[in-house]
Amino acid sequence: MMMPRKKRRMLIISTIVICIVAIIAILVALYINTDMFKSNETLFEKYISQNFENISKMEYEEQLKEGKYISETELKLNYVQNIGTTLESSQNPINQLKIKIDGQTDKENNYNHQDITLTKDKDEISEIKYIQNGNIIGIEFSDMFNQYVLANNENLKTLFKQAELSEEQLSKIPDQIELDNSLEELITFSKEEKENIEQRYLNIISSNIKNSKFSKVNNTTIQINGKNVNVNGYSLTLTKEKLNNIYIKILEELKQDEVILAKIDKIQETLEQYKFIFGEIINIKNEFTTEIQYLIDDITKNNIGNEECKIIVYENNYTTVKTVIQGVGYEINFDILNNNYIMISYINNQEKQTIEKSLIINKENGETNIIYELAEGEKTTKYSAIINEEISGNNYNKTLTAKYEDDSNRVEFNMQNNIQMVQELEEITFNNENSVNLSELQQEQVKAIIDRINTAVTEKINEIQENVINTQNIDEILIAIKLMKEGQTIEGQGVTETEKNRFNSKFEILQGEDLNNEAVLNIINAIKDNLVELEPISGTELKLKLDRFNKNEEAFNTIINFIQNSKNKTYNAKIEYDETTGLAEDILLTMIEKKK
Repeated sequence: MMMPRKKRRMLIISTIVICIVAIIAILVALYINTDMFKSNETLFEKYISQNFENISKMEYEEQLKEGKYISETELKLNYVQNIGTTLESSQNPINQLKIKIDGQTDKENNYNHQDITLTKDKDEISEIKYIQNGNIIGIEFSDMFNQYVLANNENLKTLFKQAELSEEQLSKIPDQIELDNSLEELITFSKEEKENIEQRYLNIISSNIKNSKFSKVNNTTIQINGKNVNVNGYSLTLTKEKLNNIYIKILEELKQDEVILAKIDKIQETLEQYKFIFGEIINIKNEFTTEIQYLIDDITKNNIGNEECKIIVYENNYTTVKTVIQGVGYEINFDILNNNYIMISYINNQEKQTIEKSLIINKENGETNIIYELAEGEKTTKYSAIINEEISGNNYNKTLTAKYEDDSNRVEFNMQNNIQMVQELEEITFNNENSVNLSELQQEQVKAIIDRINTAVTEKINEIQENVINTQNIDEILIAIKLMKEGQTIEGQGVTETEKNRFNSKFEILQGEDLNNEAVLNIINAIKDNLVELEPISGTELKLKLDRFNKNEEAFNTIINFIQNSKNKTYNAKIEYDETTGLAEDILLTMIEKKK
């Protein structure tokens, strides 16, 4: 089971964004060297490095230390479609649902108990309890069973193998579940790591701007976040080609940066623990480096021109407050004020229509506002989040409102989280009456219990889909916020007939016999966005493996080169289908000698 391509792409974006932010001042601001009694070049470098330092100061600092605490969390989603029209509606059943999570946690003693309840209006739909006590983990379906099903948190794959699960199911089960790593812990850089990154990219910049044209702008006024700010400015003028060369060198370094790649490896390691929930996890490092290579290739293709580009950095009271890159057909602005306000904007006038992107982070009086806006011509898409945090004595309260808005849809997610530090917890003690430990049972008993759970959970899911909310209600929202296309289903729900027909029709017209070189090249170009692997079957047979949400640029280039260099062949192309889903799974390409 693979995550949908759009979801995976968002995952990649989410994973690398911290890497980009970590050097954003350098990538966006590019270079700075300027100070009162130094040359313009030296001062330009100084204020560029300040960009990096200022961003570091805005990193989230975890307020809660290890200890005992109880927590209450409420989650709610609200979807409105066809905004501003006579068809405006908020009737999606998901708007009636609420998730409540009551927890007790003792990090020092590795105890974690979470009671998760799904309600519709005031009616309880389902309740699940998760518990971890030392090396024992467990789950209880309160409305289906009256016992915790436990297991020792080790050798889980071997344990569940006794239940005669399929190889695919077993592949998603880790040997040990570790769900303690927070996002902040995964993406936080140490002081040494920050210094390493800063020095590395500043060295690239500094070494590539020697003998360039620097100038100074004295005592001018600019606007940041609606406020007038008196500044001095230092500018660097480069040709388009020289600026692009610096971009390429930074990206090349980023692609092999051991500090950032180590962070990605840690994220990968953590996500692998969730395979039993989400299915196969993509290789984030491969995707990360591939995306960077796409950027490098794109810049390289267009890296011709002696047009002048300018980078200007502005300082107020010896502190960097704004950096501007004025390139050919585009402009990037990077503002930062009082360590509480960051704004990054990008305007591109080279396309057929103007594209504008902006990201704003504003922290004030315990409230953090994050807004990302994309405008393409007359279409505008906006993502926003408001986070409020309050600490009073032993109490920590946090609210989050995240929102997606476009010209016709609005999806809003609300979270209320209250935490109270305590001296003692009412910990659950396991016994024969309230729990059963699979790790202590025989194979037949383990299989019987798991079969019983699977049956009960399947019946519960069917009941919820029939009476509460079905997959189409969820699909409707995912399509609205562009995480899924029309006709698709959430991965793991099966495949709709519409989706199967649409997907297969793309390939069925391509199959045939005695195809010449040009016809096969057309086939390969047609399947480019779905080709993931080449599998040699024999000296004359090759399988082109297909995937709905994946592509592999290397596999595409390899087969293209091979076909182009094999002009004395003709081919038979045949579609093979997945027996479970009915989707086209691969194209069997058989090579034959040209008839003389």
